[in-house]
Parts: sequence; C-alpha cells; structure tokens
Amino acid sequence: MYRKTITIALLLFLSFNSFAQQDGANKKEEYYAKKKKMMETPPPFSLSEIEQANSSGNTMLINILPGLYYFQGNHNMGVYLVEDKFTLIDTQEEENMDRNLNLIKRINKKASIKYLISTSNELKALKTVEDLKKDGVTLISQRLTEENQQKEKQGGASGFSGSFKPDFSFTEQLNLNIETKTIEIASISNEGNSLVYLPNENVLFTGAIYTHKKYPYLDYKNGVTLESILSNISKIGDFVDENTVIVPGKGTLANVLDLINYRKVMANVTKQLMIMIKNGNTLETVLAKKSITNNLDSRGFGDGSVTTEMFLTSLYEELTYQLGPVDTRSPEERAMERLKEMQNNKEKKN
Repeated sequence: MYRKTITIALLLFLSFNSFAQQDGANKKEEYYAKKKKMMETPPPFSLSEIEQANSSGNTMLINILPGLYYFQGNHNMGVYLVEDKFTLIDTQEEENMDRNLNLIKRINKKASIKYLISTSNELKALKTVEDLKKDGVTLISQRLTEENQQKEKQGGASGFSGSFKPDFSFTEQLNLNIETKTIEIASISNEGNSLVYLPNENVLFTGAIYTHKKYPYLDYKNGVTLESILSNISKIGDFVDENTVIVPGKGTLANVLDLINYRKVMANVTKQLMIMIKNGNTLETVLAKKSITNNLDSRGFGDGSVTTEMFLTSLYEELTYQLGPVDTRSPEERAMERLKEMQNNKEKKN
C-alpha cells in the first residue's frame, strides 16, 4: 500500500511537471508569435482618445509592445514607459515635436519624461531638446573624440550635439536602470552613432545607421559612406537574435533576416556600380539606366526622403573618390592605348 501510494504520487508529480513545462513552452511560443505579428503588421496605438489626433500629421504612433511605442516618419522616435517615467529615444523634426509630446502625454497623463537618449551626434529638434532639458529631462548621448568634434564643427553639421553638453555621456556603453527595467546604450562607431537595446522587451533601436527598405543618406565628404554603414550594420548582429524586434532609424519594424538581406542587396548594388564605373560609365549614364536599382525601386526603396537619384549620385561620388577619375574611353580605345604602351616598352628594350 505504501509503495502504491508513492508510485501514484510520483506519477502525479511527473504529470504536473510535464504539464507546467508544456504550458510554459506554449506561453513562450505565444509571446514570440505575438511579437512577430506585431513586427509584420504593427497596429496603431489603440486608445480611442488619441486615435483621431494620431491619424493626422506626418508621423504615426505605433504600439510595439505594452509600454513601448515609436513614432514612424521620416525619422523614427522611440517612447518607452516604465512605471511613471517616459524615456524618449531620439526626436523627430522640430515641426512634429509639439504634436508628438501631446500624444505622449495622452498615453499616461500621470507619467513624465525622465530621459532623452540621442543615438546620433545630430539632433533634429534642438529647440525642443533645450526646452526638455529646462524641464529637468536628462539628455544622454555618446561622447565624441576631440578629432570627431573638430570634424563636425568644421563641417557645420546641422544640430551637432557638441553645441551643448549632454547630462550623461559615454564612450563604449551605458546601462540605465529604471525600476525593474534596463536600457543598454552601446557605441557602434566613433562618429557618435549608438544603439539602444531593451533586454526586457528584446527590442533594438538602431538609430540612423539602418534604414529599413529605404535608401540610406550618404555623404562621403563627412565620413557617411555606404561602406561604413554596412560595417556598422554587421555589428548589430551582436545584439540581436531571431526574435528581436528592430526599430530602424527610418522605415517600418524589421528583424535580423531583414538586416542580412539589406547588407546583401546594398553590397550587390555597390559591386554593380563599381563595374559600371570601371567600364567608363558616367553618372549621367548610370542615372539614365537605373538598371542596378530597378528591383529595389519596385519595392519602394526610393520613396523615402532619399530618392533613387540621390542615392546613386552619392554612391557614385563615393566610389569614384575611392577609384579615382573615371576612364570614359571605349573598350576599343583603351585596348589601342595598351597596345601602344606595349610597343613603346618593346622599342625601349631594343
């Protein structure tokens, strides 16, 4: 009887433990399925009191997860609510900020903005940032090296954050703890670009270094090259897994497969354009053909603030700077020139 009782109890325990593990696995699967669905078709913020306000203007407030939002527009801006404290991740253009701040207040009328994290050394709404600082908001950004500070000042970069000091700055990484949540801010380059990772939510804000399904802004004279952008994107892999929700600097929500694909297509465009340059194609010829970007254009890459023409022009200038002047002679003319050189060298030896 005693042995029978022990056996029944053991079976009940194993059955309960198996059920608990299965239930935990099911909940985990449901959680990631929900995040994936949100990532593919992000719903607008659902509170009826702000739906009407949210439907107008140049941006839309998107609810990623409970307490986590972002304004989608020409430049994306994150909003993270923990208890009664808001943390803003970047800003949008000045003309959008009054409306954005009013919408943020309606999310939780009792909460206040505590932190503003800038993922770049260029602020898009200087006046708003200065007003927020006066209201007690703590500004956090990466500390630039003296060399890069001089470069930004000489280049006259609009919104250069070196014009005033952040309240907290870092060189490599800064962890910000708010109640039970953690915000990890990590440097991605020496030019002031950083990533913001929310480990409790498994959500990553990339800032300007990644523009999902849109052409990136390039300016090789100031160090903003496609080569450096793709290099920075490769570093994002250290922060993400297959379930991470990625909020790009521009565009809709993405995942790690989108990052991999973006690097591939941009590397392919670079390779094709380099071949065209080496074959003597001028910028006018490249823009007239647009053959190397047809596939991307059909997917809306050129519909953002950086058009196809702007992107190809900037990339062409970047590559010709690396390769040197374009040889516009025909293949026949170049072949004849090489033949003459060979004949001259032969005569010199004789």
